[in-house]
Amino acid sequence: MDVRVEGGKRMPAWYHHSGMRGGGKALCALVFFASVLALTLPAPAQQTVLEVIDLKYRGADQIVPILKPLLAPGGTISALQNRVIVRTTPENLAELHKVLDAVDTMPKRLVISVRQEAAQSAQIAGAEVSGSIGADGARISVPGSRGKPGAGAEVRKGDNVIRGRALSSQSAATDRGVQTVQVLEGNEALIRVGQSVPVRSGNATPTPSDSVEYRDVDTGFRVRPRVNGNQVTLEISSRRDTIAGPNAQSFNVQRIDTVVAGRLGEWMEIGGLDQSRVQTERGTISRRTGSLADDRKVFLKVDQLP
Repeated sequence: MDVRVEGGKRMPAWYHHSGMRGGGKALCALVFFASVLALTLPAPAQQTVLEVIDLKYRGADQIVPILKPLLAPGGTISALQNRVIVRTTPENLAELHKVLDAVDTMPKRLVISVRQEAAQSAQIAGAEVSGSIGADGARISVPGSRGKPGAGAEVRKGDNVIRGRALSSQSAATDRGVQTVQVLEGNEALIRVGQSVPVRSGNATPTPSDSVEYRDVDTGFRVRPRVNGNQVTLEISSRRDTIAGPNAQSFNVQRIDTVVAGRLGEWMEIGGLDQSRVQTERGTISRRTGSLADDRKVFLKVDQLP
């Protein structure tokens, strides 16, 4: 066996040929291998904690949508009655508590008023000529509408008579109603008043075999308010139904679904309807013109109670 003496020690020849003199190269290789192994091993899972949080003022359905986007990756949140169940890291949980302290506060008491106005006007104007004229033994008669009001004039000559009549009438009606309801900020309120009207299905002329159904004809609104300082944002759905005819077979229907924003204590116009109709009838010696205007508006106001 080939043995060499180095530094007072007897070392085998293979030690010198292998390049391990001093152990430097072997140490570098060992460090490199350990580094690669550390990179390939999975990192230890981050510690998570579970906490059940009792809410003071807000509902869990209101808080969960606020906290969910703020969860750390892998975290979970759910609602249980008036509690929120959170599983996340301790650091993230502390951040969620800070947000919760800011949003889980006493909700404001609000009074919501909805004013619905309806103004209708109708105008009718017309003119007609009637009478009886005879010549050479023949006579022509044109009847008129004597039962209708209006200014008239009549000219007679012997058996002949000619009448002229001018008809004019107008009417106007205004309907205004205000509904109010108290609600806590962030919660939904519903108010609706009206009546159930029997509606007969079948022929135009009622018969014993016709069936009767009841239809709700009511006025009301559903609303959810949110307050930020002196500004209020509302999700509102409003309705107003009225009977169109005396026989309760046709109805006027008004619906508004919208989201509006404004200042506390101020009336806001959230919708309306403005329509008009003109109808003209012409005969051989008569003419009649009628117009109908229908103007509907809906206003809303939110006041904060002390």
